Amino acid sequence: MTSSSPAAARPDTPLPMLLPGPSSPGEASSRFGLALVALGLVVLFSVLNPAFLNVDNFVTIGVNSTSIVIAVIGTSALLIAGYVDLSIGSMLALIGIVVAKVAVATQSVELAVLTGIGMGAALGLLNGFLVRRLSISPLIVTLAMLALYGGLAYVVSSTAVYGFPQALLDLGRGRLFGIQYTVLIALAVFIAGSFVLTCTRTGLRIYAIGGDARAAELCGVPVGRTVVGLYAANGALIGLVAVLLAGRLGSIPPTIGVRFELDVLTAAILGGVAFSGGAGRPIGIAVGVATIGILNAGLIFVGLQSWWQNVAVGAMLLLALLADQIAIGLRNRGKGSKTAGMAVAAPTNRRQQADGRQRPTSTGSETVFEISGAYKAYGPVVALEEGSFRVGKGEIVCLLGDNGAGKSTLVKIISGAIQPDQGSMTLEGHAVRFSSPRDARAAGLETVYQDLALCPNLSIVHNMMLGREPTRRWLGLIPVRDDRRAAQESRRRLLDLGVTLRDDNVLVRSLSGGQRQSIAIARSLGEHVKLICLDEPTAALGVKQTAQVVDLVRSIAEAGTGIILVTHDMATVRALADRIVVLRLGRVVYDGGVAGMSTDDLWALMAGTESVG
Repeated sequence: MTSSSPAAARPDTPLPMLLPGPSSPGEASSRFGLALVALGLVVLFSVLNPAFLNVDNFVTIGVNSTSIVIAVIGTSALLIAGYVDLSIGSMLALIGIVVAKVAVATQSVELAVLTGIGMGAALGLLNGFLVRRLSISPLIVTLAMLALYGGLAYVVSSTAVYGFPQALLDLGRGRLFGIQYTVLIALAVFIAGSFVLTCTRTGLRIYAIGGDARAAELCGVPVGRTVVGLYAANGALIGLVAVLLAGRLGSIPPTIGVRFELDVLTAAILGGVAFSGGAGRPIGIAVGVATIGILNAGLIFVGLQSWWQNVAVGAMLLLALLADQIAIGLRNRGKGSKTAGMAVAAPTNRRQQADGRQRPTSTGSETVFEISGAYKAYGPVVALEEGSFRVGKGEIVCLLGDNGAGKSTLVKIISGAIQPDQGSMTLEGHAVRFSSPRDARAAGLETVYQDLALCPNLSIVHNMMLGREPTRRWLGLIPVRDDRRAAQESRRRLLDLGVTLRDDNVLVRSLSGGQRQSIAIARSLGEHVKLICLDEPTAALGVKQTAQVVDLVRSIAEAGTGIILVTHDMATVRALADRIVVLRLGRVVYDGGVAGMSTDDLWALMAGTESVG
């Protein structure tokens, strides 16, 4: 972390120029090299067979790629979130057979479309529910569903189904201005999906889940609901593919989905979507789809058997995964050499005495938060027997205790992560009870966790606003993220703490520990915030970084916000505490001032070897 002059912390310091417009979440994944590979394949196949370089051939490649174009958006969203669905090929076969049966029996294109999309959403919802409920790797769960759906497709019909109504055939083969409906629909789906991923609140949360699901959840993102929704949306897109394939082909065999999931996954991963989650951009995905389409068509043109397509696609998938792992290794190796993009100065703080003497305490201030009689047990094990203390407005209360004293349990109760068996809490005189961290945040109680709950694959601004993303109406109708307003608010909060940004879009993974701590603390600030709980904010920090965090905490308290500080660092306690609360064996054994107490006295209180009057 680099230091700047104290003037950088003053409110009248001009802000650096903001980057224009919204920024796409996640890491940029340039696929310029892959685009060159696709172009090289075109040249190669044209040399081997001059007929390949023909406009009609490329039109055919586009039409044949429509199924992958539609399906890859759903698959990419799942991969970005850190999940996968291997059952989409068998799902396509099962839905296709059922749609075909419905179309033949009713001769209704409307009913066939509703059946396809509705059944797809239902199967996707089932996959998502099983993945979340069973808490097993999605690879295993969806692999099982691949076998199940594939078998059911043959149960419904072991032979191809045909005899569709003309309206369904027109949907699959009709044209508008010379362009097939299927192509127009695929482009519309791809553009809409890309818009959701890059410009909406939901898109940012998908990237956040892929970067760190726990951090996203602690920031108020409904991870479980979002993941299940992604599986349902992915299934609905497969249902749409089944309907369009039925209309374009005129018949549906139970083998229709063979190798489909391989093509879709390869296109997504070739396009820069990280299999481990958190990265990928639509433009790269489009290049990946084009590469797969050109490769499949080219192998046919040069007269190779169909199994060579499997060999080629599988080899490209392995190369893409290998390149992904190499990129991760290079990125991790280069972490320390990146420019942080932010600077921290010591905030001007009226509470801190110029000569370094103990600042006045605020124990007589108005009570902002109080917890009384908190009790929590897990079966026969009592984690917290009696937790009671108060925090005044602008007061810093340090919560101390040895390992197993009950500090973590008490903090989780206060932050809404767990619910107490007994006890009560009040916030500004009003009784409160939180069923989740999201409820606590909404009430004005923020928690900065020891692991900081930051998503390393997101930028500073996106991390600052995660869970409370400002929005605006595009064209007066469609809600989109307002990244410009988010950047302004982020800069204002950071500047209040003496932190200036040089680059809004620098990723959190490139920041030092102290800088990340500054981001986590600044994220918890806001006019609505009444109390902030800091869990070990100086753990694993160096001397200089610890001093900067101490200054940040002082400036927050100076603004009138109550602070609960959990720490084992006695130097930090002596520098900051207005009052200390000591826990031992699940009970509060001391609640009072720290003036006149030595470090040995504090350790003795926690160990229970000495009483302090």
